[in-house]
Amino acid sequence: MKKLFSWLAGRAWYVSVPMVIVAGIAAYLLISNGLHWLNSTGFCGKTCHVMTPEYTAYQTSFHSRVGCSECHVGPGLAAEIRAKAQGTKELWLFVTNTYERPIPSPVESLRPARETCEECHWPELFYEDRAVEIPHFSDDAFNTRTDTYLLIKIGGGTIRKGQGREIHWHIENPVEYIAVDEQRQIIPWVRAELDGKSVVFQDPVHPLSTEELEAAEIRTMDCIDCHNRATHVFRSSEVAVDEAMANGIIPTDLPFLKKKAVETMNREYPDQDAAIAAIDAIAGFYRDTFAVVYSKREDDILQTVEILKDIYRLSHFPEYRVYPGTYPDNLGHTESAGCFRCHDGKHLAEDGTSVRLHCNICHTIPETVAKGEPAPAVSFKDARQPGNHLASNWMADHRYILDASCAACHSMSSFCSNSNCHGRSWPYVNLEVIDPPFPVRTPDQAKEKPREVPDSPIAAADAARGPAAPAEQVEEPRISFTSQIKPMLAGTCAATCHSSTAAVGGFIADNYGGVVKFVSAGDPETSKLVQIQRAEHPAKLSGENLATISKWIEQGATEN
Repeated sequence: MKKLFSWLAGRAWYVSVPMVIVAGIAAYLLISNGLHWLNSTGFCGKTCHVMTPEYTAYQTSFHSRVGCSECHVGPGLAAEIRAKAQGTKELWLFVTNTYERPIPSPVESLRPARETCEECHWPELFYEDRAVEIPHFSDDAFNTRTDTYLLIKIGGGTIRKGQGREIHWHIENPVEYIAVDEQRQIIPWVRAELDGKSVVFQDPVHPLSTEELEAAEIRTMDCIDCHNRATHVFRSSEVAVDEAMANGIIPTDLPFLKKKAVETMNREYPDQDAAIAAIDAIAGFYRDTFAVVYSKREDDILQTVEILKDIYRLSHFPEYRVYPGTYPDNLGHTESAGCFRCHDGKHLAEDGTSVRLHCNICHTIPETVAKGEPAPAVSFKDARQPGNHLASNWMADHRYILDASCAACHSMSSFCSNSNCHGRSWPYVNLEVIDPPFPVRTPDQAKEKPREVPDSPIAAADAARGPAAPAEQVEEPRISFTSQIKPMLAGTCAATCHSSTAAVGGFIADNYGGVVKFVSAGDPETSKLVQIQRAEHPAKLSGENLATISKWIEQGATEN
């Protein structure tokens, strides 16, 4: 270097100065282009880091045009130095093949949401309700479609404008929490600003000790606490196949396609090649089981298999131990705890109130309809609710308070048999499946003490509330052929011998006209369908299904 400077000093200025300028420009371009390459998504996803699952999901995300470095590095020389220092360690883990599988989450070094998300998403903007249609295809022979409708109450805005409510209320108002696990799924302590007061909610079943509170990290809630998989989303097989069917990417009229596709993709495989081979075998399933269908639609089936393989490759990575359920998705609460991490009715303040467990805080009550039925009339404005509906534990308590007076506003045969609420379990909030119709308490039962729910503070509230008013019996709900009887028969009778194309013995199980010929309306005992099922028939319905069919016949065997 000294010799170079000596040589330049011995030259005329009009020789040395241009040479220094050219060398400076060359060095700048080299460093600039080098940093640009080092921060490129290709380098991050494929060259330096072991990010095959994350890189694959990123390419199909809403943020696929946002560079990795914009969220993971940030601007400035200091950020570059920190990132490259961390990258050197990760490069060593890659070379020595000692990196963790799967990669741990969340990313501790991720830049704050104020510096990333809020650069594009304006936090003070009020977002209107958004209508959502969720398609679902069942596991029966017809892949029967239903659609669930609801309005998402995004909310937000600023308090000074009289807004600052609903989902984005959590960003406008200070909310803090303590998580006791690495993935921030177990949250026993929450502090929020409510009406100008700081209120602490704690889980009374698993409280933190004074020592644990002092040692714990108190995090302020931001965008990433809910949108934790904003870019790297691994969709479940069920959701991915539903979306593909709804969008017309794969057919809905191949018998048992939804069932066969999801079962195959959800199995465990040693690597992705083994999984792809198993998905390839779906074509053989149709060739062997549905020979007539395969002979007519071989090209459709083979194309469908190729699409299913693409769906699998986007969310399943056996070599990296990454599957749809590997990383909890906190946006919602269907496949992970999500909102229920805090809104479970079990985080109590000193006055006994809880973090609200209300379905209609963030969205309207979901309504599901069968294919061909009109979408429900979902109100864009919340109806006025009785005072007890606004109690913080109402969603858990209402099953003990329910009586005939509810029918003044709610249709007991539909609202209280809503399969989105009562037809499934909600383990994150210790609410169990309640078979519809929702049981209305009799006067004698109203005098009894309601049963307690495990790990729930409801018992104390029940004792303070006292017995409910005597209830009158509510009219028995009508059983629908389209949404209940037809899917039941389609998965058994119509899938084997009694379809529109086969109709063994003249019985057609996949339409109302074919079924009603074998029943005596109002009299299950003399109905041929019931008699055959009770005899030695090779395709037996379950006792529960046969009881439902008998009840439908008893009610008159109407079509809907």
